[in-house]
Amino acid sequence: MSFSYRSIVMLLSVIIFASLLKLAFFAVPKDNTAPMLNAQEVRQDLYALLDQIEQHSAFYALTPDKASPQLKYMASLIVEQYQDMTPNDRFAAEITKLLNSLKDPGAQVHDFDDQSGDLPLTLRPLNDQWLALDSSNSPINNDFPFVTHIDGLPMSKWVAASQAYLSEPAKQSQEMQLPWLKKLNLLREDLGLSIKPYVLVTLINDDLQNQQVTLALPSHEPQAQLAASNQEDKTQDMSVLEFINQLSQFERSEFQDVPYQLETVNNTTVKLKISDLYAFELNRDLQQELLKGMTHPLLIIDLRDASGFSPKLLTLLSRYQDADLNNTLAPNVMGFAHYRRSPELRNDYLQPLNFKPLAALEYSVPRLKSLTRNLPSVDEDKFSPWYIRTKPAVTPEGRNRLALLVSPKCRQECEWIAYRTKSWSRANLIGEKTSGDFARQYHFKLPNSGLDIRFSSSLTYDAQGKLLSGAGTEPDIWLPQNSDIQWQGLVSLVRSAKPKTQLIQTSQPTKLAQAKLN
Repeated sequence: MSFSYRSIVMLLSVIIFASLLKLAFFAVPKDNTAPMLNAQEVRQDLYALLDQIEQHSAFYALTPDKASPQLKYMASLIVEQYQDMTPNDRFAAEITKLLNSLKDPGAQVHDFDDQSGDLPLTLRPLNDQWLALDSSNSPINNDFPFVTHIDGLPMSKWVAASQAYLSEPAKQSQEMQLPWLKKLNLLREDLGLSIKPYVLVTLINDDLQNQQVTLALPSHEPQAQLAASNQEDKTQDMSVLEFINQLSQFERSEFQDVPYQLETVNNTTVKLKISDLYAFELNRDLQQELLKGMTHPLLIIDLRDASGFSPKLLTLLSRYQDADLNNTLAPNVMGFAHYRRSPELRNDYLQPLNFKPLAALEYSVPRLKSLTRNLPSVDEDKFSPWYIRTKPAVTPEGRNRLALLVSPKCRQECEWIAYRTKSWSRANLIGEKTSGDFARQYHFKLPNSGLDIRFSSSLTYDAQGKLLSGAGTEPDIWLPQNSDIQWQGLVSLVRSAKPKTQLIQTSQPTKLAQAKLN
């Protein structure tokens, strides 16, 4: 078998390129977070955190006179409490509580990883009680299915402790609360309890009889970690040919098939799940699935985990909207926004959020003043000029129905979808209240702990000048998000929902299905 000169050169080039990549991989220092922090490192990270918040947080700039002393006080408590060596995950927990005082739904310690010890059971709320379930979602004790106390403390104490790690309005969300209730040893420290390798759980039945059960906490196996480390070393020591083979099979994630397809609930209802709004904009097949679903009498879209700033989905769903003749001053205005001024930000900072400068409207000065008269006065040294977002230019059509599943994890453009569809007479929001996270985020790493900190750097307002950021949208039908959904039962909820007032009866020809829900 002979090779041409060109094929030999290409093969050598690929080998050299792969070798350079591997050398670069070993040359770059690994960004490992410190497992422990001393008192000086804690103070340095807190100083850096407060400095970044003061410079870049939009929520901080709303009420700096109130936020500044509160943040400094909380930081001083952390410094006073942690005078010795502090575990990195414990410090991350304290930073999470400090950020929540901003009431910013976008504030978070990204990829919070607590390895101190988890509760060895799953909690699921049922009315005013808590079910105690095993890993297969079955009661750990069929005769005593409910848990009333953990380590001798009532569940209300644990719930209150877990809410310190949640921002408003996530405190009222069962879905957002459950992961924090799972962090047993973290909450034990907050409640002043000792750390033990087991947990005492008090169970109760419907006859108010109780039983106490002792459960061992799952341990982190050193051997398993060592095996994983060895496996990582083997992966790093792969041959150049194996590396080239992996490169040849590499596919960019945005071009991979999105697994979500239209599913039938009954002969009049279909459902579709959409999580990545950017991927939805790039995936024509998924868009066609949505359009096909819109021809059915009822379309259910699961947006509980949706994020991204693409406006494509809202544009398509606007066919369900009502004709709006109430706002004669600016019928196309959807909302306003501005961002926290910073030397490194350009004036197109909000363009990815589909906002444009007010001047782009080409309105007269008097009309612009009338349009913005309800917007709050702001410190121009801290905030940018106002930007505006207009509604999609879509004509309403059809008389069929839309149901959207939402939760506090419905963020960014999904927040706009929830806010807009809330007022549509043919649409119902189902689930839990959204968090009000519309913003672009500013993020940075703390110097010693390496924690990735994020918070909102912009604020969003509705067309009347009311602050939307941090407010959230209430669902029309409240449905907890902690269990599998019975889809036929959900259809019944939509059918029995109180009708919304339609703004105006449309006289346009119907293009979508007219069948009634059965």
